Amino acid sequence: MAHLTKAVVEAAEPPAGGQIFLRDDAIKGFALRVIATGAKSFVWEGRIRGRMRRVTIGRYPDLPVAAARQKATEIRAAIGRGEDPAEARQAERKQATLADLSTVYMERHARPHKRSWREDENLLQRYIPAGWNSRRLSDISRADVARLHAKIGEEHGQSAANHLIRLLRAMFNLGRDWEMLKVDNPAARIKLFSENPRERYLTPEELARVNAALLEEPDWRWRAYFPLALMLGTRRNELLSVRWADIDFSARTMVLPETKTGRHLLPLPQAAIAILETLPSSGQSEWIFPSKSASGHIVEPAKAWQRLRKRAGVPDVRIHDLRHTLASWLVGAGYNLPLIGRALNHSQIATTERYAHLALAPLREALEHTAALMFGPSPGEPKPEPPAPPAEG
Repeated sequence: MAHLTKAVVEAAEPPAGGQIFLRDDAIKGFALRVIATGAKSFVWEGRIRGRMRRVTIGRYPDLPVAAARQKATEIRAAIGRGEDPAEARQAERKQATLADLSTVYMERHARPHKRSWREDENLLQRYIPAGWNSRRLSDISRADVARLHAKIGEEHGQSAANHLIRLLRAMFNLGRDWEMLKVDNPAARIKLFSENPRERYLTPEELARVNAALLEEPDWRWRAYFPLALMLGTRRNELLSVRWADIDFSARTMVLPETKTGRHLLPLPQAAIAILETLPSSGQSEWIFPSKSASGHIVEPAKAWQRLRKRAGVPDVRIHDLRHTLASWLVGAGYNLPLIGRALNHSQIATTERYAHLALAPLREALEHTAALMFGPSPGEPKPEPPAPPAEG
C-alpha cells in the first residue's frame, strides 16, 4: 500500500504484461491501476451488497489525484447510503442517445401514423448537427436546444427552426412515454419565432430568369424536377419518390404515392408529358429521378435549388414558393378556390383561402355594381340595371 500522491502516481512503472494495482493506504478500496501500455487510471474496488465491484473513477492525468480521491470518498459515502455506484454507471452508459430516439420515433410513430413522415425524416437529417446523434438524451439541455433553434433560424429561416423544435418537442415527449428519457423535455418552453404568413410568388419576369437558369443546370434530374414541381404544384418531397409505374401516359395522369393526404392522382398537362418523355431514366430505372442513395432516388433538392436561384437572381425564393406561384397564377386566371385546393391537394378549404385576396377582380366588379345601385353611378358611368326579383314559387 502507498499513499497515492501525484509523485507516487507519476513514478509508478507499468508491468511487463497485464495490470498492477497500487492501493491507497487512507481510503479503503481506492487504487491506481497501471496496464502494460503505461496507461493509468483510478478505480475503487470493494463489496457492494455482498458482490465484488470495480468502479472506474477516471484516467490520469485527465483526472488529477486530488479529484480522484474526492470521487473515491463520494463512492464510499454512496455505498454507505445503500446505493450501488457500479449499477448507476452501467445504467448511465446504457442511456438512449438522440439517434436511438430518432430511430424509435420513426419506426413506432412517424411511419405508422403520419403521412408526412418523410418531412420529419428530412428535418432530422438536414438540421440536427452530426455530433448530437451520439449524445445521451439526458445530456441535451434546454440551453442546447435553444441555441440550436437560434442557429437554424439564422442560417435556414425561422419557419424551419420552429418546425424542428416542434418535432423535437414531440419526440422527447414520446421518449418519456417510452421510458427512454428520464429528465424533463429539453425542447419544452422554447420560445418560437413569430411567423408571419409568407407570400412570395415568381413574377413572369422572374420565372423567365428561372427558366434561363435551368438551361444551364448540368444535372438533367433537376432540369426536369423543378419545372414539374412548378406546373404540378407538388410539395418538395412528393415528386422525389415517384416511380415510372405511377405514371399512365395514355390517361395522362400521375399518382403521388406519399402526400399529406395519402395517395394523390394528378392530371398531367402536355408540357409535363413532354418533359417526362425525354428523361433518360425511362426504361433504365424504376424511379423517375434515380440516384445512388439508399432510397434509390434523389432525396434533397436544396443544394440544386440554391444554385438555380442564385443564377436566376431570386435569392429569397424557396422551393415551396414554386407551389405558391402556381396557386397565384391559377387565381389570376380566374379559377375558383375549390378547384385550386384540389390542384394543390389541400385537405381543407381554409388552407386554400390564404390565396383568396388575390382574386380581387370578381370582387371589385361586384362591389362596383352594388355601389352604383345604392348611390348612383360614377360620373360618365351608365346606370346599372337592378337585379331581377326572385321568381315566385
